[in-house]
Amino acid sequence: MFGQNIGIDLGTEKITAFVEGRGIVFSEDNALAYDIYNDETYAIGNAAGEMAEKTPDALTVKRPVIGGVISDFSVMTEILSHYIGKLCAGKVFRPNVIVSAPSCITNLERKTVIEAACAAGAGKVSIIDEPIVSALGAGLSIDYPHGTMVIDLGAGTTDIAIITMGTVAYAASVKTAGNTMDEAIQQYIKKEKSINIGLATAKRLKHTVGCAYKRSEEIEIEATGKNYVTGMPELFNVSSTEIYEALKDQINIIFDAIVGVMEQSPPELYSDICHEGILLTGGVAKLPGLDKELSSRLGIKVRRAADPEHCAAKGAGYILKNMDEMEDHGYSFRMKESISGI
Repeated sequence: MFGQNIGIDLGTEKITAFVEGRGIVFSEDNALAYDIYNDETYAIGNAAGEMAEKTPDALTVKRPVIGGVISDFSVMTEILSHYIGKLCAGKVFRPNVIVSAPSCITNLERKTVIEAACAAGAGKVSIIDEPIVSALGAGLSIDYPHGTMVIDLGAGTTDIAIITMGTVAYAASVKTAGNTMDEAIQQYIKKEKSINIGLATAKRLKHTVGCAYKRSEEIEIEATGKNYVTGMPELFNVSSTEIYEALKDQINIIFDAIVGVMEQSPPELYSDICHEGILLTGGVAKLPGLDKELSSRLGIKVRRAADPEHCAAKGAGYILKNMDEMEDHGYSFRMKESISGI
């Protein structure tokens, strides 16, 4: 195919790109800062993400993907145009773009993704189910008649899929993921300590003392918020046990969704999963103890991918080199003119 080959992991929080022959070239916040008064874009990517909850009235930070689905077409198109333009500067032909997306999105949502990528400058676009992309990025072989369970824990969604023969056999997607965990921490701190904290602070608490189980030795961290009663700034301590209490309901929802998918699977695929175990990918997979907690509850080996955050981008790179193989499983590139019937 003519044109540069690009793989994009279009996440709720991050947008990551893999370019054939170069590897992962960037992983930035999927955000755009907009100047309301001047009617122009102020910043894109990490620069925009850092402004969240800190902007004056003249600026607003927009995130175009909510729950794994494009919610603001024009903003998503502008962000994609920005990055595709940088990656393809000086190129004659439009690029061929692979985009990973949750396996449970509707045909209309798939069409929106393709339209956004084409509007941003892509010549041909292929949508690949995120669990498949992540499995390939983690080094799994998915072509054989053998059941493999992949759980992709992102910022907006948790995608659970059983893969066999290169396709998704059974899948579920829940909106419980990294962002809802941050919100749960916010609500817990407000309820238990009467202190309001921002999402950035909640995320920092999750990353530093968050865990999926009660640690035998507690860890504490200092944080700053605004007292809900007095309205004054307040310094307070948060323990790993408190963050666990804030997150345990979120973990229970994910566990129930996993059980639901496993209950759908026929005995032979279930046997494969019990033998091979379950793979965790996505940023939330790095939550300490999540693999062990799920393994303990399910009675099945659960392991975390070596680089869970970038599995989807790496998987897109694999697919770019083996698109003929993926076409055998029903995946192909589409041009803007061919998507009306999706």
